[in-house]
Amino acid sequence: MTRRVTIASTISLLLTIASSATGQSSPPPKAECTTLTAIEAKVPASGAFSETMYRGILIEPKAAQATADAKFPLIVFLHGAGERGDDNKIQMQHFPVLCMQEEFQRKHPCFVLAMQCPREELWSLIDIEGIQKRGEQPTFSREPTRAMRGVMIALDEVLATKPIDRARVYLTGLSMGGFGSFDLAARKPAYFAAVAPICGGGDPKTAPIIAGIPFFIVHGDDDPIVPVALSRTMSEAISGASAELARAQRPKPDPANPRPLPKRAPNPMYREYTKVGHASWTPAYTFGEDGILDWMFAQQKSAALTK
Repeated sequence: MTRRVTIASTISLLLTIASSATGQSSPPPKAECTTLTAIEAKVPASGAFSETMYRGILIEPKAAQATADAKFPLIVFLHGAGERGDDNKIQMQHFPVLCMQEEFQRKHPCFVLAMQCPREELWSLIDIEGIQKRGEQPTFSREPTRAMRGVMIALDEVLATKPIDRARVYLTGLSMGGFGSFDLAARKPAYFAAVAPICGGGDPKTAPIIAGIPFFIVHGDDDPIVPVALSRTMSEAISGASAELARAQRPKPDPANPRPLPKRAPNPMYREYTKVGHASWTPAYTFGEDGILDWMFAQQKSAALTK
């Protein structure tokens, strides 16, 4: 079970994070639109590992408290390697701090789950040296890392206890979290209405598992940290698997009632930004044609798939 502890100085913490992440000294973004709740996910002891507690923060829209029967989207965010630690704060940089802002929540009130990975751990088992020096592709492991297991425990608890629209659960992450997004999508494909991995990579062999989920894959074409080839390979693998899935699901033609087949949306969506280096999340996490956020919030699972 996940233990939830409401942060006493919610507004103060939000303003501190927002100021730090945006480089502002004053005035920081308004805080009246959200509440922050501390999350603790207990991963049981196994093998050589003792029981471990993983911590995170849940951004809760104030709109959820004001409306008794409404349900809201949930975004699961996986941070990068630079935000690892034990302060349960630094993971709120980049994307979560944007989600706290009044303009964002007015446009799309939503929950955001941002767990923190400890310094010596990973969301998914990746050999970055093998990737960078030998051009290797990540290999999906049968068992999740303990940090990823913590995310899954916290996610299940949030889904069980908060007014979440199960048709609109989204997954995104950057860098190490981009790898984690591919990993978690393959472990819980039925959970997500859309996945947006930013400057990450995954195992192409998982493409048939995740082909039914709408993906938007993003990378910088000059990324010096994570090779853009990783995203290109996953885009090609998911595209091929998605086409196979569409053919398998295509209804048989009725000679008595011939009609054109409905147009299929491309999967995955794919974008490379130029001259952004590793920080492709900066242009990606925006609204409008150049970003992914309008696309993400437009994705919704059918009612039959949410049961």
